[in-house]
Amino acid sequence: MYARINHVIAQSEMQLTMWIETFKSIGAKVVTEVGAVQITITKTSSNKATLISVFPNKTIADKAAKAVEKNRTEAAKLMKMEFTEGDVVFSQNSLTQE
Repeated sequence: MYARINHVIAQSEMQLTMWIETFKSIGAKVVTEVGAVQITITKTSSNKATLISVFPNKTIADKAAKAVEKNRTEAAKLMKMEFTEGDVVFSQNSLTQE
């Protein structure tokens, strides 16, 4: 499994809310169609959020990044975005517990 993490800092709560809603209605569908197995957005303050997208492998993660590149570039012009990525070394939820 491979994860891409995007830390978003918007100029206002309204801008962050608009970005979240746009991602939910457009970006999430594209990333899921390419092969994301999990997408999570966590709002950490009124104008900050973290998006975590998990993929089966880096190849699929790269395809997803390419599919949303234009939208990501446009959003990065308006808000501060920091990206990081790496191999998932541990993941547990109620569906994966043994």
